[in-house]
Amino acid sequence: MAKIITVSCKHCGSPTKVKASGEPAKCVWCKREASSQMRNLGHSDRCEKCGSNVGDNFCPRCTGSCDHQENRKSFAVTKEAVEFQQKSKLIGPYISWGQFNRDIIDFSDSLKGKGYDAVIGVPRSGLVVASQMSIRMGLPLYSISEYGPIYLGGGLRVRDRFDLSDHKKALLVEDSTATGFSMREAVEWMDEAMRTWNVRKAAVYATGSQTKKIDEYHRKLELPHWFEWNLLWNKMVMEGLNVCVDFDGILCPDFTTEQDDDGWRYIEAMKSAKSLATEGTHIHGIVTARLEKYRPWTEDWLRKHGITFNYLIMGKWETKDERSTQCIGSYKAKKATELGAKLFVESCPLQAKVIRSKSNIAVLCPKLGGSIAK
Repeated sequence: MAKIITVSCKHCGSPTKVKASGEPAKCVWCKREASSQMRNLGHSDRCEKCGSNVGDNFCPRCTGSCDHQENRKSFAVTKEAVEFQQKSKLIGPYISWGQFNRDIIDFSDSLKGKGYDAVIGVPRSGLVVASQMSIRMGLPLYSISEYGPIYLGGGLRVRDRFDLSDHKKALLVEDSTATGFSMREAVEWMDEAMRTWNVRKAAVYATGSQTKKIDEYHRKLELPHWFEWNLLWNKMVMEGLNVCVDFDGILCPDFTTEQDDDGWRYIEAMKSAKSLATEGTHIHGIVTARLEKYRPWTEDWLRKHGITFNYLIMGKWETKDERSTQCIGSYKAKKATELGAKLFVESCPLQAKVIRSKSNIAVLCPKLGGSIAK
């Protein structure tokens, strides 16, 4: 009887069993032919629960965290498996403003009845959470600086209910905590106040490691995760990953069928479109199916809204009808690859899936709720 050995699949890096003779077998995950030839290029953490590469407690096939150390083991992997692991670190959920607001409401409601009598927001995003929480829970609102807590008010009703000179149990809140740096700094700023206040640390979202270091959290959210309110403003992400983005639906709202007439209505809609990005945003590459003939209006709009870029790639077709015969997703995948992108932000779910299937680029699609695997 031939000896059975476990090897890495040359396509997806998952472990699968083959005969020692080298006779091919099917990978249990991607169903393609596995390779019995392994090149020992180092070791990687692998989830025993599902067989996938895991890094920083993130397992893409478990769709979330893999925080049990007993489920991890050291495993010699192929070059393809190493590349898969690197790309998988970009696969994670996308949190929209709408989802953020719903989570704040749910978090606030879960904290009622716990005796909190003030909410302190860590600038900037933490103030969004603190402001909504103070309204939802009927508590005084504070910000914080290096000089300590700053009273922002609470309205007449709150002012009559609380003695602002001495809070018995205050909530120090962030939108998220991944490394704990911002929270540690905030605690240092609260040092004097904490001599008389009982300050509890909280975040709407926290990584597994941080859930043990704060007192309250709403949802465990491992890295990577993508937030609508800071994705395009995150310089480290935008420059480090050579991020390329779609235009319509990401930088501005999608146009209606009436507006998209390939004529004067389209031009007027382009000129008056509101910006979904923050002024001062810099993007490595904008890859859009907008026709090249509309470049002057497109560049004017970008200048008007303070958005800069290294590359603006536009459609080579003459008309909208000619464009409709092409596979836009394939076109974007090709152009983004040429620009060295490691992440593409695409508004259209169908095009997002095509870009992912036609390239080695991770794709983030807000309408799909996160970045997607191939």
